[in-house]
Amino acid sequence: MKKQEIARLMPNEAHKRIKTAQSIVVIGPTSSGKSTLIYALVNYKLIKFILVGIGDKCQTTIIPCNFLFDERIEKNEYFSIQIKCKPFLTKLVHLNVIEMLAKQFVINGYDAEETLYAIDSGIFEEVLEPTEATYHLGKIAKDISLKQFKKVVHELLVHIQNAEDSFLNRVKEKKKEPDKRKVSIDEIRNIVMEDMWSELEPALLEPYQKWLDDIGECIRKRLCACMGHIEDIEKVYEYSVEENDVLEYGGEILRKLFDPYEPYSLIVEDMTMACRPRQELIDMFDKRIPLRFCLRDTMGLTQVRADNNSIKDALDIALNCSPDSILLLMNLEERDQVIIDCCEAINSKIGKAKKLDIPINVIFTKADRIIGNLINKAHRDTVELTQQDYDNNIVAAIRNMEEKIDGYLSYLEQDRATWLSIRYLEESIDPIQKALKILGDERVGKFQRIGLYSELNDILMDTQRRILPAGMNTPLFVTVKDTSLPAVDIVVSANAIQDEFNQIQQSLTSDKAIVNGYQITDTRRIHGRSVIRFYENLQIGLGYTTNAFVYGNFSINMKGMLKKVLKKSIPEFMSLYECEAVKTLADNMDEVELDRVIEELDANDKITELAFADINPAVFDGLPSKIRKLQKLHLIFRHYFATSEKYNMVIDKVAFNLSYGNTDIRNMVDTKFNEPFITYDQTIREMQKNFLKYYSSDKFEKLLSKELGNAMTELVNKMFITI
Repeated sequence: MKKQEIARLMPNEAHKRIKTAQSIVVIGPTSSGKSTLIYALVNYKLIKFILVGIGDKCQTTIIPCNFLFDERIEKNEYFSIQIKCKPFLTKLVHLNVIEMLAKQFVINGYDAEETLYAIDSGIFEEVLEPTEATYHLGKIAKDISLKQFKKVVHELLVHIQNAEDSFLNRVKEKKKEPDKRKVSIDEIRNIVMEDMWSELEPALLEPYQKWLDDIGECIRKRLCACMGHIEDIEKVYEYSVEENDVLEYGGEILRKLFDPYEPYSLIVEDMTMACRPRQELIDMFDKRIPLRFCLRDTMGLTQVRADNNSIKDALDIALNCSPDSILLLMNLEERDQVIIDCCEAINSKIGKAKKLDIPINVIFTKADRIIGNLINKAHRDTVELTQQDYDNNIVAAIRNMEEKIDGYLSYLEQDRATWLSIRYLEESIDPIQKALKILGDERVGKFQRIGLYSELNDILMDTQRRILPAGMNTPLFVTVKDTSLPAVDIVVSANAIQDEFNQIQQSLTSDKAIVNGYQITDTRRIHGRSVIRFYENLQIGLGYTTNAFVYGNFSINMKGMLKKVLKKSIPEFMSLYECEAVKTLADNMDEVELDRVIEELDANDKITELAFADINPAVFDGLPSKIRKLQKLHLIFRHYFATSEKYNMVIDKVAFNLSYGNTDIRNMVDTKFNEPFITYDQTIREMQKNFLKYYSSDKFEKLLSKELGNAMTELVNKMFITI
């Protein structure tokens, strides 16, 4: 069946429709095949500019990336890019400065002059390129003057050297404290350096703070230059990877944005690229609708360790993105116990995923290498490995591998799991494919790109069915007035949920157990790294728990806490409908289009047959006919929300936006986190107090109703393909 002709779009037009596309988050430990997966999906014109560092570098980009694939995009060489910026993370750099200075101050006899003299470019590298690879400043090292750094910290170190209560004495006293006896001396020194630094007068710290801010400005200018000196860096821009095209050339822009050693992760929250997928994938997809989906790589194309805790963290991050589906890649070359641990980690998150109605699809990768190793170890007459050896042993090797996979699956309470090669060779140079072809074994597809594309196609179709109302198999094409706006708007009235809101506000501001759960109640100072980690986790919807010997402790999960409070007061969608809080609007559609949507969504009038029961016809006298149709549409979506399993996903999204995702909340948190001249301890305490103030305010009511409506709107519009 030939694919029907589909109207073409420029990349920015596809970009406007991103919220209606299915979203899949891909996660996987190092060497699980994530980069190869991206390679198999991005079209051949673009891929060479994206996979910078694959194979010849130890790291790939640490910026989260959304790949929006849409077959309607006109040409393979066209793409759009959108950068989402964040405030420059001065505190992340500052922490490494403090630790480097503490170490050098001790080595150089607590003498400021000797310390500064000793700091050369090699030592300064600890600040520019930290061992944890949390950021990279090496590429702009020439713009970060070591001489200027020494100049701005000179007076500060002199004050610390000449303090009445000396650095050395404070270290000794700190070490004697009962809760600090097990702490390393290096950690104690870091504590003391941070303490003494924070006690300095703000006026003294201003030159140093400016030095930090200048690094951020340097990165911003570099990013701006990379993007072509554009005015608004967060707008959607279109490019081509062909020179002298109608669109501006953007090949080098992609290379630089995906270069892992560029410093952009310190100011870029994430980036989204829209492009055509590979034609082979398009050809396999449903002929009735255009192939379009968003693949989100939450950590950039970066490494996740193959251990229980890392996989749990990765799954938590993926689930907190509120995707429609998760794809988890697992390398079969890992040790058995490592894979079993990872399977158990997946199990621990299955319950959460089911509540959110988010399927976790597991693909075991590197099957070709496992089979090759098994055949290599099989008995043979020659030293050389021959095609005949593959022909003779292929079935036994696959059976052996599948038995091992079955063993792993016994630890995994998951229906959807398969294995693939993820490395694709032509049949003529692949002994595995040759051997299976001779036998007529259909598993040959698992070693060809068709195997991956078939699996992805099944995931997309299954995900689509989960989103659509019962009885619908494909989304609706809907003509709208403005493609950047939703076809249907769900609005939640703040006035109508006054009782529910009062309960929520009371819990968040007056319930001691809840309030103390998100305030810092420990009087001891909070460690700087704990503050940074809490802030980073807050940005992705995770909580953070400390277990410090020296510092104060806390365990705060803002999103999780808000979710519990919201569920208690709004236990189901019908709670909103029964108090007449939900309005359904279709201002972006003409009446003729609205008629068609209603007919498609309720073909037999089963839902809308009683739409006007017991309503006085006089109510509609003089009103446009569209009003009656909106009532039908309202009932259709009321029925959808009452019967779907998307309640938890909506509440999850609202809770995240009330904890960080909303622009107002984000600005409030970011401003406090990046405030200069205050300690890490002050930062987190005041940040959490700001939450309490906001939740106590009148504007919180409007924000809550707005976010409820936005989350419901986003969900229903995934039923449509807007044109």
